[in-house]
Amino acid sequence: MNRRTMLVPAVLLAAVGAWRWSGLGAVRRARSAQAGLGLIFEGGPHPVVTPLLLDALAAADVRATFALKTAQTGSPEELTREISQRGHDVAVFAPGRGDGQTAGQSVGARPPLWRWLVAFTSGSRVLAGQGGLTVTGDLSGVRPGALLHLPGTDAGLAGRLPSVLADLKAREFEVLPLRDLRGLRPERLRDLPATLLQEVDVWYDRVGRIRRVGNRASSLFRAGVAPYPLADQDLRDGGRVQRGERLVEFHLDSARLTELAERPVAGRRIVTASVRDLARALRDDPDLNTFPAVFSISIFSDVLGLYGFTVVDLPPAHRQRLTWWSRVIRRAYGVSDPQKQHVPKLAVMSRQAFVDRHARD
Repeated sequence: MNRRTMLVPAVLLAAVGAWRWSGLGAVRRARSAQAGLGLIFEGGPHPVVTPLLLDALAAADVRATFALKTAQTGSPEELTREISQRGHDVAVFAPGRGDGQTAGQSVGARPPLWRWLVAFTSGSRVLAGQGGLTVTGDLSGVRPGALLHLPGTDAGLAGRLPSVLADLKAREFEVLPLRDLRGLRPERLRDLPATLLQEVDVWYDRVGRIRRVGNRASSLFRAGVAPYPLADQDLRDGGRVQRGERLVEFHLDSARLTELAERPVAGRRIVTASVRDLARALRDDPDLNTFPAVFSISIFSDVLGLYGFTVVDLPPAHRQRLTWWSRVIRRAYGVSDPQKQHVPKLAVMSRQAFVDRHARD
């Protein structure tokens, strides 16, 4: 076998892997500033578990999506009818073929290739969210707009569902059926840059030991530790930071901020809530509460000035590089005015002043 012959299967495998990673053609997430997410219960209807799930959802005044493991969504007919009558969406759990009136065909968060192929050839809308249950029974992938795949025949999950729903509510998430999730559509080629940037963020956070601050729907910040990159700086609150001093650096969720740009009032409220989350972490988290100050570099630094930060201009080379990067991000997330100049700056504030001003329980 010559090299060209060997190259063909390698290219095909790479293409299939890229397609599965991108989710092109599949519905994976909603796109809006709403704090909604979707629960998809896969399998059933089960004569014992399904009524338990329905009762738990009704008690929490929540509607979800039931992906039934049958080609025809009328088996057993009575339970299926009850699911619809209670306001839930009905889908099909692959493999199967919908009847044109279902919400789509669910293939799970990490479907094998054969399930992808069966779903796409069925002609139904393919539901392939990016979250579900971990091996420890916790929810993974919980974020605004997420689709979470859950086992619809698991009696253990049915027993824990009230606490799961209560936790999501406490974190300000709104569980919705698919039809009420705004911006829910299949992945397109133009979505690839945003998907790639989100993957870059994941690896950047892993390498830099950066983690999300707050676990609520409104949480916008991720924080880690980094050296202060500019010259020594006096602060508005009377403190001072020195070049190279290790401080807390926080990063903003670019995808969420882009969505919130369309809703400035909601955006300001969510930014304020995230600032308070960060302040509580700087007060209570032993990994963060020993550093003298906190800083961030972004195009939103002037907004942070409203929260008490000292805003500092960046050196020309640094500013030019970050201006280019911010333009890349804005193009990837579909901002309507990517050519508009947004100048990145540095915002810094002493940890104690930040905690005193914003840490409210």
